Amino acid sequence: MSFASDARGELTRERVDQPCCARAELAAALLFGGGIAYRGRERYRLRLVSPDAFVARHFFTILKNFFGVTAQISTLRTDQLRGQTRYQLLPPEEDSAAILDACGLLDAQALFGVRPVPKEEAIPYACCRKAFLRGAFLLAGAVSNPERSYHMEFAAPSEELADFVIMLLNYFEISAKKTCRKAKFVVYLKGGEQIADALTLIGAKNAMMALENVRVKKEVRNRINRQINCDERNLARQVENAQAQLEDIALIEREIGLDRLPASLREMARVRAEHADDSLAALGEFCDPPIGKSGVNSRLRRLREIAASLREGEETNI
Repeated sequence: MSFASDARGELTRERVDQPCCARAELAAALLFGGGIAYRGRERYRLRLVSPDAFVARHFFTILKNFFGVTAQISTLRTDQLRGQTRYQLLPPEEDSAAILDACGLLDAQALFGVRPVPKEEAIPYACCRKAFLRGAFLLAGAVSNPERSYHMEFAAPSEELADFVIMLLNYFEISAKKTCRKAKFVVYLKGGEQIADALTLIGAKNAMMALENVRVKKEVRNRINRQINCDERNLARQVENAQAQLEDIALIEREIGLDRLPASLREMARVRAEHADDSLAALGEFCDPPIGKSGVNSRLRRLREIAASLREGEETNI
């Protein structure tokens, strides 16, 4: 099973206790699943289709427990589905209008009498809004495996419904964006932290923990890689500097001799030549008496200035 399918399975194992939440979740499933067909004369045909049998059973239970309706579950497998099995849930047609009305979707002023989003009074509480988002995810949601990327989305059939989802997410201080893809208006989240918050919000706590574990591992791995890269760059820079210092010392010895240098510079030239691979701090320990890193750096800088003067043919002030 995919990471998204595992998340949906987790959500369907959570029991729905409140009638308001059951209505909100079912409303989202009908809207996002495109499962409302107008049959004329205020008659409707409702249908939910999912690749997951547990999603079909979940809404079968909601219809049975909260609406007193026994729906029919069947399987679909056609060439249009590329041989994949889909599970179809069909409530009795005579109960469809009452179900839509209970979900806050019937409206005589709307096209075909069905609202594109629920009435405001149909989802009055925070729990109902969470349930609506949960229903939307169960029928039209996706979340990528965090090992590969951070992406979560809701594919809405209309822009108004997509904006409604963004409004609900904003209510819970979760920022989402919207795009249009293949006649669908997709609401999506990209950041790992935002997706973790959204999964927690709809009740997929195990999926959230799995995502957070991956995030922690990635952060540790990235931090280690940055440290290694930084250490490698520092080492390369140290080697380059040491090589340049050795060349300066060799030039001074060839042109004027190290004996003409002050004792402190002569000692520094000898220590660097004998310890070509050591750091500045280590070089200071070989001096007598030992000196700090800044002292070593100051003496090597003076040797570099003398070598630069010799290269330019200038008078050397030792």
